[in-house]
Amino acid sequence: MSLPGSEETKVLQANPTPGERIEGLDVWRVALMLGGLLLHGSLWQPPQPLFTVVGLVSSAFRMGCFFALSGLLCGMALRRRTLREWLVRRLVQIGLPMSFGWGVLCPSVLMLARWYPHAPVPLMFDWHHIWFLVALLMYAPATVALYRLDDRRGLIGNFATMVAAGSPAQLLLRLALASFVLMVWTRFLVYLIAPKPLVPMLGQAPNISGYLPLYLFGLAMARSPILGDTLWRSVRPATTILAVVGALYTAVMLTAPMSPQTYQMHGLLRMVAAALCPPAAFALIYRSAIAMSKVHPLIKKLCDASLTIYLLHLPLLLALNAALAPLHWHPYIQFVVAIAMAGGLSYATHVCIVRQVPLLSLIVNGRTESWPRLMRFRLSMLRART
Repeated sequence: MSLPGSEETKVLQANPTPGERIEGLDVWRVALMLGGLLLHGSLWQPPQPLFTVVGLVSSAFRMGCFFALSGLLCGMALRRRTLREWLVRRLVQIGLPMSFGWGVLCPSVLMLARWYPHAPVPLMFDWHHIWFLVALLMYAPATVALYRLDDRRGLIGNFATMVAAGSPAQLLLRLALASFVLMVWTRFLVYLIAPKPLVPMLGQAPNISGYLPLYLFGLAMARSPILGDTLWRSVRPATTILAVVGALYTAVMLTAPMSPQTYQMHGLLRMVAAALCPPAAFALIYRSAIAMSKVHPLIKKLCDASLTIYLLHLPLLLALNAALAPLHWHPYIQFVVAIAMAGGLSYATHVCIVRQVPLLSLIVNGRTESWPRLMRFRLSMLRART
């Protein structure tokens, strides 16, 4: 299928040769991840209309798009490395920050939540914001399986042929249906199998399974220009889907506001939106990322520090909100101040401490580039002892 000259050039740019990198994809991945600061900042405030909107928008597409972009970026990285090299690097990049989050940050959040009045009752165990790292780690074996199946049986090529035979709208709806089925099935299994006290602690399990198709689609895009071309042409159905979901949200919020009686209906609506919106939003984000010709140096620095900021912001947000609570500011003012301070302190910690210490850079920010410095440091220590 041919495209107009300028659009065909951009589609070809979206499938770069090994070694090239589309910086716009990184920018969007980081923006989606750091959007969690807005969500988490709103969770610990008294109910306000703005915070309701933030929660609805975030749950509709933010993390689904993040995982689709992560899959695409992993697929592009696999053009430069073998599966084995990528897997070892991935286990370190994700596994160490995840262990740091679970071992240090989650207990800190649990302790802080006990003395902040607006924090929900803490669970014995909670994923908190670390769940996305668990998901990425669990997706790593699926990555290996998909690529091996593609090498042996041309799985991605067959899927791309099926997609090319249909319309862009069919692609978006198929991805949404796969996500929705996995979310519903996982939620059913959790309630069926898990002991009742553990059910609240497995709240993110449906998202982890439901976003797997989006991640795998991103991986497949890195190997198939047909998939990128189809996604590129899906602007109209993507815009329509997002507009319909937005109108549905508005209608439900106006006619049946959140209450104990409407809780289940709102939960179902959120799940439907979480399945429908990410493929559509990813199509628009994909075009936007390709259109970015230059990235400001400050944005690049934020990209480098993004994982540190995201890991550290949650306990900082909770501590800052607890400290600001006695001032009795308007919730919107406290929301803005707490987010600005938590984000600034997290970034300053990255620049002044994490980036300067190779071991912390590896554990907190997943920067495997710090390996050589860490090895040189250990070697110098050994030489000093001898």
